Formats: sequence, C-alpha cells, structure tokens
Amino acid sequence: MKKIVYLFIASLAFTAVSCDKDFEEVNTTQNSSLTTDPNLLLGGAIIATQNTIYNAQIGADMGLCWAQHWSKVQYNDEEKYIPRRALMNSMWTVMYSSVIAEAKEAYTLAGAAGNTNLQGASLIIQANAFQIVTDLYGPCPFTEAVVPGIVKPVYDSEEVVYEGILALLDEAEVLLANGTGDFTPSADYVYGGDFSKWRKFGASLKLKALMRISSKRSVSSDLQALVNSGLLFSSNSDTAQLIYTSSQPDANPIYETIVYGGRTEYKMSSVLVDKLAGTNDPRLAVYAQKNNANAYVGNVPGVENSGNYNAFSSPGTFYLNPTLPGIIISNAQVQFLLAEAASKGFISGGIDTAREYYLAGIRANMTVNGISPAAADAYIAQSGIDFFTTAQANERIGYQTWLALYGQGIETWTEWRRTGFPALSPVFDAAIPQIPSRFYYSTDSQNTNNANYTAAAAMLSNGDTMLSKVWWMN
Repeated sequence: MKKIVYLFIASLAFTAVSCDKDFEEVNTTQNSSLTTDPNLLLGGAIIATQNTIYNAQIGADMGLCWAQHWSKVQYNDEEKYIPRRALMNSMWTVMYSSVIAEAKEAYTLAGAAGNTNLQGASLIIQANAFQIVTDLYGPCPFTEAVVPGIVKPVYDSEEVVYEGILALLDEAEVLLANGTGDFTPSADYVYGGDFSKWRKFGASLKLKALMRISSKRSVSSDLQALVNSGLLFSSNSDTAQLIYTSSQPDANPIYETIVYGGRTEYKMSSVLVDKLAGTNDPRLAVYAQKNNANAYVGNVPGVENSGNYNAFSSPGTFYLNPTLPGIIISNAQVQFLLAEAASKGFISGGIDTAREYYLAGIRANMTVNGISPAAADAYIAQSGIDFFTTAQANERIGYQTWLALYGQGIETWTEWRRTGFPALSPVFDAAIPQIPSRFYYSTDSQNTNNANYTAAAAMLSNGDTMLSKVWWMN
C-alpha cells in the first residue's frame, strides 16, 4: 500500500520544516506542496503525524519513559523530566505546518474537485492533530490557526479547541455519510481508500475526545449516539494505523533509532516488568526480551546503569520490528473507552456491558500481540483481572488501557494523565516533584507571537511549566 516516493516527499517536507527557525506560528504554508493533488497532501500529513509521534526522542523519551513502560540506563535526562526544548518545538511545528496546514489545503482542493469524501478524511486528520497539540500543550491556536494573513494567532482555551475538534468530526461524518469521490489507495496509508473505514475512524476519534473531556462537561447523549450509530470500531481490522516498510528510511522510527541507530540504552521499566510478571501476563514475553542472565529485569526509572546495559531487558523484538504499525487509535482502546463509559453510566448497559467491552479490549490487544485465545482466557480467569462491581471497574479498565497502549508513548502518557491508573510515582532523581503534566510551549511561539503566548501561559495554573495540568486533568 505504501509507496516510497510519498514517504520521500513527506521526509523532505519534514526536514524543511524542522530547519526553519523563522517560522511565525505556522500560519502560512511556506512549504506548500508544489502539487495540487490533495491525495498526496493527506498522505504526507498522515506520515508526518506518525513519524513525529513515534520519534524515539519524543514518543519514547517523553512518552514511554514518562508512562514508565521504558527506562533508559544512560542519556536519561528526559526520563528525569529535563527535556530538550527543541523536540517539544518540533512537535508543535510539525503538527501545524506539516499536518494541519496540509490537511486544510487538501480540504480546499478536494472541495474544488467535488470530492467530499476526501474532505471528510482531511477533517479527521485535522481533528487528530489538534487533539495531539492541545493535549500536549494546553491552550493553542485553533480558530485562527493556519488562516491566510494571520501570522500571530490567538491561543484558544482548551474547551474551545475541544468543541472545535468535535465539530470537525461531526462535519467529517456528514461529508462521508453521503460522500462522493475517491482517496487514491496508494496515498491512503491508513485504509487504502476505504471510506467506510474512515467513517469508523472519525466516530472512534470522537469517542476518545468525548471521554477525554468527560470530567468537564456532559457527554452522555453524544456517547450514546455514537454507540447507536454502529460506526465505532468493533474488530482489529478497524484499527487506524500506518504500516511502515521493512527498510530505511521508511521503517518505524523506533526501529530506526534503537536497532538501525544502535541506541540500546532503551530498556524496560521495572514498574512494567514487575506488574506483568506479578499477574502472569503472557504479554511480558512480547513486550520485553530477557537479559544476559535469561531473566526479565527492568531498570528502575531514573536510575543510570550505563556500565551494565545487558543486565536489563530490552524492548521485545516484536516492538523493534521495522514494519511495526504506527497506531493512531486501536480497536482495543475503543473497547476500553466504551467499558469506562458504561461503568460510569455515560452509556446504557451498566456494569455487565462494561465487562463485555473490557474483556473484548483485553482479548483484542492479546490478539495483536500474538497471544492465543486460550492464553488470553487463562489470564482473564485469574483473580484481580476481571471485575464485577463498579468500584473495581475504573481502576482495572485504566490499568488494562495502560498495558494495551504499550509502544504508543505519547498516547500512553496522555491516557495515564487522564485516568491516573496505575498509580505511578516520579522517577528516581527527578528534576521536578511530579510526573510532567504537559509540554513546554514552542520557543518559536514565544519569539514570534509573544503577546498571545503570554496570554496562553496565564491560562495555565502554573504558567508555561510542566507542572501545569491541562484542562481535562483532575
């Protein structure tokens, strides 16, 4: 499905953006594609999103390590909450210039061509990107983002951004429900041009967005409407993901860093290894490799052990495969979100329905990890895995979500920030007294849009620091 030429085009765009130090709030598309084909614009936006999220210095150092799935035995400043600001800058810049801007342009071009299906897909890509940005930083440009003539956009509150995200997804569904036009299969790296799958993708992203803000506003009617629509993911074949190729430079970025790049300081966290071992979880052998003593041993988060790399378990070979998909949202995550919604009474069915979704989520994730149905059933049958009361539900759903998001660094840390499960403590020798709650704003935004940056920082409880909670955090 993937064509290397498209990846090459996207990589050139990424390089150009990353080197642009004078970019003014990414509201003019200085790197606008020379082609007028919206298919290529959307294909490039998909690649840029996943390459950035799965970049090891972002998704691992400030995702998997902050969620305590991985730990680094050397070069672990980021793990101890001393980030490189340039990496936080790059996330901001890529999401706006290489994703949102390109998707907006694709929307316009597709509209001119009467391709409403492609317009719907472009809105879903935009919604996903805006959610990544606001979940990482807090208030951010939305209403004035990538608007011609506006180079210093206002930063909207997170509430405004989220309502905008939901509106984008609603518009996408209208366009896709009775849409016309095609998405060139070779440019659609998610579903190969199947717009019935894109409708499910949009609905499932809306589910995630609603659950993320469920502590801040009423979401019940919207969630029940999604359930009733029949559009939510129901099988692993629905999962939205980018399939990488088997060789450089188009392989999964985690492989490119750890295997191809020889950065073997990335090890398993003792927190995750101990939890998996303590419940006889069959995913341990998939998530991790044994150390030089033929045992699963994780590094204590924050502790440097640079003289003894081989004493600790490396990530499993399955997760170091060059073709490992870059997941946007999985069927398992959708099932866990529905389980939580049912357990909290946001949708009908109560605790019994919650259990059905929960068990479906566990089984879906086990299948992805190559675990047999019999082994999955044996795991579920253990005491402390299944639940039968509302009191047990939220903690166990949150814990299983944390496990199932293994490999998705930013999403793992983000869902942990929302649910608080499992209970985690700051790493050893941490630079701040808590696990970070957000990214710092882009330094470029401070330099080029200082008045609006200052107003946004003032909306945060502790200003532009990693201690400030984003809006939906409790």
